[in-house]
Formats: sequence, structure tokens, C-alpha cells
Amino acid sequence: MITFNKSNNLFFWPRFIVLFLCLFSFLFSIFYFYKYSESEIKINQIKTEQSALISAQKKYIAMTLNSIGKDLLLLSDFIEINKAYDKHDKKLIKLAELNTLALSLRQGLYDQLRYLDLEGNEIIRINYNNGIPSIVPKDKLQNKCNRYYFKDSLKLHDGEIYISILDLNIEHGEIELPYKPMIRLATPVFDEYGKKRGVVILNYLAEHLLDGLKLFSLEQKNHHMLINSDDYFLIYDKRPELEFAFMFGENADKKYSAIYPKTYECFKNRSKGQFLIGSGILTFDSVFSYPKNVETSKDVSIINKEDSCWRLITFVPSAPIWSLEKIEKSELLIVISLFLFSLLVALLIAQLQLKKRMNHNKIKKLAHHDCLTGLINRGYFKKLFHWKMQQARKDDTKLALIYIDLDGFKDLNDNFGHSAGDLALKAIGKNLYSAFSENAYVARLGGDEFAVLIYDLIDQQTAIAQVDQFIKNSNAPLMLEDMPYHLSTSIGIAFFPEHGGCINDVMHNADAAMYDIKRSGKNGFKVFEI
Repeated sequence: MITFNKSNNLFFWPRFIVLFLCLFSFLFSIFYFYKYSESEIKINQIKTEQSALISAQKKYIAMTLNSIGKDLLLLSDFIEINKAYDKHDKKLIKLAELNTLALSLRQGLYDQLRYLDLEGNEIIRINYNNGIPSIVPKDKLQNKCNRYYFKDSLKLHDGEIYISILDLNIEHGEIELPYKPMIRLATPVFDEYGKKRGVVILNYLAEHLLDGLKLFSLEQKNHHMLINSDDYFLIYDKRPELEFAFMFGENADKKYSAIYPKTYECFKNRSKGQFLIGSGILTFDSVFSYPKNVETSKDVSIINKEDSCWRLITFVPSAPIWSLEKIEKSELLIVISLFLFSLLVALLIAQLQLKKRMNHNKIKKLAHHDCLTGLINRGYFKKLFHWKMQQARKDDTKLALIYIDLDGFKDLNDNFGHSAGDLALKAIGKNLYSAFSENAYVARLGGDEFAVLIYDLIDQQTAIAQVDQFIKNSNAPLMLEDMPYHLSTSIGIAFFPEHGGCINDVMHNADAAMYDIKRSGKNGFKVFEI
């Protein structure tokens, strides 16, 4: 079992803390990078999906409008070929009506197909009637000279096509109910002499287009929008009440730019793009709201293009953008597990390092210390003596070498046994360490011989006083097997540099002084005399 003393604490805790911080930081970095990478993969997947969605919607719009444009030109051909502009030839008008009726019936996309003369009078009008097309009687035909699309269409030259904005149909000055989203396309009609005779107007039921676009919106949580060139909503699946707000007076507060000013800044000067906004992904692209392919035909051009640009917009509000603030319970458990794992591993490694250090110190102590008393052994004592001698020369200080031999130790072993002798050696060693441990090394040289090296001495009297005090204190009897036993000591003292300039000389002289005191009666000390 590891004992946590001051030295072990100073070794263990810094290593444990550093190991824990390094390991936890490493594991958490891997976890964070994994979650962040996973989040990035999901975000990129969403971006790709939304871009593909808008691209498909653009193609759908283009295909639909191109088909409408071709039908408009076909309607114009009906009028010109059948010379329906000749109001007096009822047969020609009737033939044109029947052709136009067939077009309405086959396509099923047009609320009205009309031919108007130059005064805005409807000459031919086919109403779709919710799938039952019919020719409007002459007495029901209207004059549309005041409608914006007629006025704009009348200005067209040969080969020009007008396309209106996408709005709600108006009949007899009122918005028709239920609402009918409508796109009107018009082109002029000319006779064989090149004289303008009127215009053909095609009212496309834009609900077909809008419903088709909504079919692309499979993910219910996402926002799908279509806005016109004035930033009003034509489609907004999450807030349908905002659709066609421009038809009901001044509703500038219902524009996209007013409702979502932050996201509007992202695309107001861009035709397409994709942005991360907060926790969502905004994707947008511009699309022409006119039959672009028709314009490539010979002698055909589109009028009013500047008002015919829409924007397809999707917004994914809950993009999987991972951050520590959004950590889930399961992920928190993983982080706690990493914390505890790092704590445990750091604890085990730090304990192993401490145990290794303690074993190393133990081996080192066994090599340098006496097994019985724990004091320095002879070999290590001589190394320390040599080192302190060099230091004393440098600092101009003295060393005192004290040799101690126990008097009557052989009798103690004979009378009480070796175990008692060992107890006596331990007791003497403890007393010596207590008396001389400050600025001194205490060693057991072998058997019953001990040595003390006092360093950083200024004068000899300091060491002599310490020895004298030790002898007085050691006169107290030792308790061996509950019996008092007096064990005296004979001590010899030699000083460096006075009594020798090398280790062997000083040790020899201290030993000589010790034997002198033994021969003269024991239980005392003597300073070597030259």
C-alpha cells in the first residue's frame, strides 16, 4: 500500500493532474472533432439536397413556362391563319373559336383564351369553367381596354411577347373567389399586310405551377418560398396568409425584406447562394418567370423581363450544427464517461509512477543505508565525506569526524542474544541521529561502530559540545526485555583540515583517538592530538 507523505504528495499530485488534463483534453478533442465532422457532413448533405431541390424546381418552372409560351404562339397562329380578325366573316371567327376551344380542352391549363381587337373588345373568349371549356357568347364578352396587361400588350411589335406578373385574377373589378393565381401572356396579331389587328391573351392557371412546386416540399419542418421581383410571397408553405399580399393594398410590411431583414441582406444583391444563418441553412436561386426558350426562336422577344424574376428560397431551421451549448443528454454521458476514464487512467499511471519511484528510492536506500538502523552505510558515508571535504575547501569551513564504538556490546549479545543487540544498535542509531542530524551525516560503519560527519563548522568547540552532550544523554540505561542495561560509548574526534588533508588520514586519526579513550577507561571522548 502506498503511503502519501509530503515527498510522495509532491511527486504524485502534479503528475496526476497533468496526466488527467492531457488525457481528457486528448479524448475530448477526438470526441469534439468527431461530432463537429459529423455535423459538417450532415450540413453539407442538407446543402446538397436543398440545392438539388431548387435546381429541380427551376427546371420545372422553365418547362412549364416554355410549354405555355408555345401555346401562346400557337393561339396567335390560329387567329392569323383563320383571319379571325375579320369581324364580318362569322365562319372564320367560328373556326378560330373551335380551334381555341380544342386547345383549352386538351391542355386544361388556361382559365381564359382570348382574342381582343385594338379597342380592347373581346372577339373570341374561351372560359375553362373548371374543366368544361366553353365559348363565351357575344353578349357576355367584355371590354378590357383599362386592364394593364391589355395596355402593355397593345404596345407590342411583331414577334414580341408580353408576360404579366403572377397575381390573382380580377373579374368585373373584383378579385375572383376562390383565388385564382394567374399569369397572362400576350402577343399581337397582324394581317397579311403587316397591319396590327389585335392581341391574343392567354390566362394561365398558375395554381398548376404553384401546386407542382409545393410537391417538391417533402420535409415538413423546412420553409419553402417563392417571391416575386418586389419581394412579395407567391408561395410560403408555413405562412400562406402572406401569399399575394400585394393584391390587397399597401402591404409593405408583408414583404420578405420586412419580415426577414437579416436573411434578405444575404441575397438582395445576389442571384443565387447558400448561407448558414444562426442555426439554419438558407438556400436561394433566381428564376425567370417567362418562357426563356421561346425567346431563342427566330423573330421572338420577351417584353417586361425586369418584372419577371422570381426567387426560389428554402430555409432549413434546425440544421444539425453541433456545439457544446447544444449537447444532448447521450453526448453529455459520453463526456462524463471520458472524464471518469481519464481520471481513472491518470490515477493508475500516477500510482504506477509513484510506486516505481518508491521502489527506486528503496533500492537506492538499500544501496546507501544500513538495513538494521536505517543510517548511512560505510560506502555512501565515504562518498559524502569526499564531497563535503571539497565543499569545505571551497568555503573555508571545517569538518568534524566522530567515531563511536559501543562499550561492552559483545557481552550484551552473549547475555541477551543477537535480537537484543539489534535493538541496542537501533536505539543507539536513533539517539545519534537525534543528536547530530542537523548539518551532519550519521552512519553505521559496521558491527557496533558508528560515525558522524559534521560539516559547515566554524570552530571545533561546537562539535565538542555536541559530543559531550550526547555522552551525558546516553548514560541513561537501555530497556532490554524489560530490564535496564547500561551501554556506554567510546568516541574519537578528528577535524579537517587540522588532522588530515585527505579522507583516509582523518578517518585513521579519529579511529586512533577512539581507541585511545577505550584503552584509558572507555565511556568518554577524545580529540585526536598530533
